[in-house]
Amino acid sequence: MADDRTLDEEREFLFRSLADLEREFSAGDIDSDEYEELRDGYTARAAAVLRAIAEGEPPVEVTVRSPRVRRFLTVLCVVAVAAGLSWWVAASSGQRLDGQQMTGADPRGEVATLLAQARATNFADPAGAADMYGLVLAVEPDNVEALAYRGWTLALAARQNPDESAGSAQFAEAIDLLITAIQTDPSYADPICFLGIIQYRFVGDADAARPLVSACLASNPPAVVYGLVENLANELGVGPGSG
Repeated sequence: MADDRTLDEEREFLFRSLADLEREFSAGDIDSDEYEELRDGYTARAAAVLRAIAEGEPPVEVTVRSPRVRRFLTVLCVVAVAAGLSWWVAASSGQRLDGQQMTGADPRGEVATLLAQARATNFADPAGAADMYGLVLAVEPDNVEALAYRGWTLALAARQNPDESAGSAQFAEAIDLLITAIQTDPSYADPICFLGIIQYRFVGDADAARPLVSACLASNPPAVVYGLVENLANELGVGPGSG
């Protein structure tokens, strides 16, 4: 069992480090390359610690100082997620929605079609959208959009799920996918934003949400995602570079 106090202290250290980093970059004390490397490492580590606190397990090691080690761990995370989804791919192969059969057509075109269909139903039918993003991951396990948005839509579906046990499983997978998306492409704003929303709106932990929302805004999220965090950021009193 992990030491909760140690994890909490590590979480606070990482969040303070993110806030200090934003201030140093805004003041011109560090260059953009160093800023991006440190921000990416701190963000990935903070996400792993948040998951460890939620699950009561030791966090996955993500070394901020060593880009080579971080890239290696990212590969391991992608492989683990792909392996974890293998059961789902097998189970869903006989339950595809109409028009979504995996065929011998160009997989790139099929992925584009699935992503377009999933985007159109993100909020209207989050569970259905999550299934479609899962189909994308069956073809492209490292598709960062599918990782991020399957995570986000699963989190939304978990809130609507009347089965508490199934909802908990959906939520746990959602967090795993969002963390993997961050580790796959730390410059991609969307999963950082979604984790911030989840920490505040779903979990009710404002302290954990603030640095994630600040990092989200600093990463220049698309307009649709910015709209999701704008009011939340005002409630938390944060913006790009805020602590």
